[in-house]
Amino acid sequence: MSRSALPSDSSAGPPDPSTVGPGAWIDAAPVAMLIADVGGTIIAANQTAATIFRLPTDKLVGSPIDRLVPTGFRADHGRHVEAFFRDMVPRIMGVGREVRAVDGDGREFPVEIGLSPVATPAGRYVVAAVVDITQRKKRERESTLARLVQEAMLPKIPTDLRGLDVAARSDPADATGGDFYDLVRFDDGRTGLVIGDASGHGFAAALVTAAARSYMRALLRTQADIGVVMRMANSLLIDDVSDNRFVTLLVTLFDPATRRLSYAGAGHAAYVCDASGNLRVVLDDTGPPLGWFADALYPVTEMTLDPGDFLLLLTDGIEEAFDPAGRQFGRQRVIDVLRRTHDQPVARIVEAIHRTVRDFHGAASPHDDATVLVARID
Repeated sequence: MSRSALPSDSSAGPPDPSTVGPGAWIDAAPVAMLIADVGGTIIAANQTAATIFRLPTDKLVGSPIDRLVPTGFRADHGRHVEAFFRDMVPRIMGVGREVRAVDGDGREFPVEIGLSPVATPAGRYVVAAVVDITQRKKRERESTLARLVQEAMLPKIPTDLRGLDVAARSDPADATGGDFYDLVRFDDGRTGLVIGDASGHGFAAALVTAAARSYMRALLRTQADIGVVMRMANSLLIDDVSDNRFVTLLVTLFDPATRRLSYAGAGHAAYVCDASGNLRVVLDDTGPPLGWFADALYPVTEMTLDPGDFLLLLTDGIEEAFDPAGRQFGRQRVIDVLRRTHDQPVARIVEAIHRTVRDFHGAASPHDDATVLVARID
């Protein structure tokens, strides 16, 4: 229970320090609550304040509010208190710029503070609601790092590929995601296209994604058989990745001299459509996700493509997008978009698929990252 130097009685009404002891109503608040007088002395504090400042309420009450201000900011704090009581205008601190507090152990931490003036016959007071935003700041930092990692992994698509016209785009559900795509060029004119989806979101997923992409890039340049590449990448991920994380991934290798396409999928499928956008064949996965089974095999399948054919690589944030009624976007809607836009540049086709998915789920936030890669065969 908080302690207070203010009088109290049992009268009903709004929480006014002149009529109702603040203990009852500030202790019910879900955030840290402090009341201070014009001299900057704390006259009431709730248990949440005692918890985040690591000081019992009887140590908080009677202390100067400056005690909770980091040393480097105390010299100016008195001036800010005087200005607040002069203006008597509510304020929010910590939005748009960082505000820090200090606890009884000397630990500084970021906070957001709402200040409300209260004028009573007994005097003027400030009611401060304080929120410790340490975890929020940690998540923001992780998201920033993950976003930088993710952006570094999405390559710029070259425009001079032999036999292919390619465009791609990845939209994370949160600030960051676990999706990625990649393109690897070979000296003999072949092109490798990769799309992947690491389980989870945030920084941990971004690190798994970075590892999977790095393994695939290195192995594709040293191994001719993409089935062997997948087995080796799987083994590396099992050794290096913890917390039961995994990656679904599909890799294709296109030879423009023969228009032969080789592919292998680790829990990930893709589509080949004809020049009009009609579904020609589903490139089913050929093995389990990377990171699941140490002895997993990834057989390679081959087929010949025709001029004008489309290779369509997606992550499940596209087909598994939901509208407000709970219906799934599904494969057919993707094919419908491709049929409507088949005569447009591939970059516009990619944008049309993303835009149609966004319109489909409406105001609802996407539940998963969404990535599209479209390649037209010349």
